[in-house]
Amino acid sequence: MDAASESERGRSAKGSFRARQHIYRPGETPKRIVVLRSGWALRLALTSDGRRQVLSILLPGDIAGGELIMRDQVRTPVQSVTPVEYCAFDVGHLKEIAKDDPALVWAFVDICFSGREASEARLVDLGRRNAEQRLARLVLDLYERLTEKKLTDGAAIPFPLRQQSIADALGLTQVHVSRVMRSLKENDVIRVQGGVLTILDMEALMDIAEIYPS
Repeated sequence: MDAASESERGRSAKGSFRARQHIYRPGETPKRIVVLRSGWALRLALTSDGRRQVLSILLPGDIAGGELIMRDQVRTPVQSVTPVEYCAFDVGHLKEIAKDDPALVWAFVDICFSGREASEARLVDLGRRNAEQRLARLVLDLYERLTEKKLTDGAAIPFPLRQQSIADALGLTQVHVSRVMRSLKENDVIRVQGGVLTILDMEALMDIAEIYPS
C-alpha cells in the first residue's frame, strides 16, 4: 500500500493519502483493509485501453478493500479524490477475529451485497436513463448518504468531484456532463461553488430523477 504516511500500531494503523493517489492498485496483495476517516475516494474498473469506469464513490466511514477479507489480491483499484485520512486494519487479525465472531464475516458479506446492489442500480441508470436523470440520481444518492453520516449542512453537501470523474461514473462524456450541470444551474435546481453543491429545488431534482416520495 503506497501511503503518504502510516504509523504502525500493532494490528491497526492510521495514515493519510494525498489527493488523486492510489490507495489500492489492481493485482496488489496488501495486508490491510482501509476505513476512510475523512475524504473521498473512487472504486474503479480499468479497461485494456486505459479508460476507467467509476464503480462507486467512497465517503468518510466507508471501507476500501473489503474484498481482501475474502481474497488475497486486489481486483478493483481505489484512488483518492481528496486528501484522505484513514485507519487500516490487519487482514490476518480480522480473519482471526472472524473465527470466533461470525458476525464479522456477515458484516463484510453485507458490505459486498450493498456494493452489488449499488452496482446493479448504476447499470440500470447507465442503460435506461438519460443524462439528466443519471446526474440527478447521483446527486440525490450522495445527499442521502452524506445526510446519514451527518456530513450535510441543510441542503448543501461537499462536492469535490471533477467533471471527468462524474462522466466516468455516469457513462457520459465530460462535455455532456458540463452541459447538464449548466442546465441544472441555470434552472436554479442546484448551485455548485467552492467545492460545495447546494440543492436549491429538491422537488425539481427528484422529478428529474423520477424519484417520488412513497
